[in-house]
Amino acid sequence: MRNHLYKWMIEEATDHCYRNCLNYFEHNSSILDVGIGNGLMMKTYHPLIKSKGLKITGLDINKAYLNHCDSLIHSYGLENHIRICNQPVETYIPLNGNCYDFILFSMSFMLLKDQKAVLQRVKNWLKPGGKVVFFQTIFKMKSKLMEYVKPRLRYITTIDFGSVTYENDFFKLLEETNLSILEDRLLKRKWFKGEYRMIVTEKANETK
Repeated sequence: MRNHLYKWMIEEATDHCYRNCLNYFEHNSSILDVGIGNGLMMKTYHPLIKSKGLKITGLDINKAYLNHCDSLIHSYGLENHIRICNQPVETYIPLNGNCYDFILFSMSFMLLKDQKAVLQRVKNWLKPGGKVVFFQTIFKMKSKLMEYVKPRLRYITTIDFGSVTYENDFFKLLEETNLSILEDRLLKRKWFKGEYRMIVTEKANETK
């Protein structure tokens, strides 16, 4: 039941996220996907993952989602492309230091309690020239309604949608953590003036 609710509530967002991000990633890239969820994207994008030779490590704290994700990995023969780990990003330690070309927050960044501390950690896991990529709903204008409703959706759906992310606050956080924006794509405008955005960043001292 939980996976059916997950699919119904965020299938569109999942598709926008992975269609854009997987196409953006370079061939043979190593990727840390923070919040891989139940892996629904594999049904559509397993050919792309294979053809580009991507190596994805997926983190999630929900064991039920990861069990579903694991079944899809085997169904689509992605054992050499995707490995999953039931661990929060706050305690995860990569096996090989600076080992990722991309770190992806796939609709998961707004769920983190200490976003600044997480960014300070994960940017040290990037290879030289590596990038941190965010996909999430961003609001430009304050919305008291969304601030009230969004955190409470989990009581109805069992899905935690986190807090509202405002553009100015998000950009300020990137600056404070020494991440510079390379690309900011508006993917779709949503209800209550929210926007699906894909934002690509790198460590500021590596900006060309």
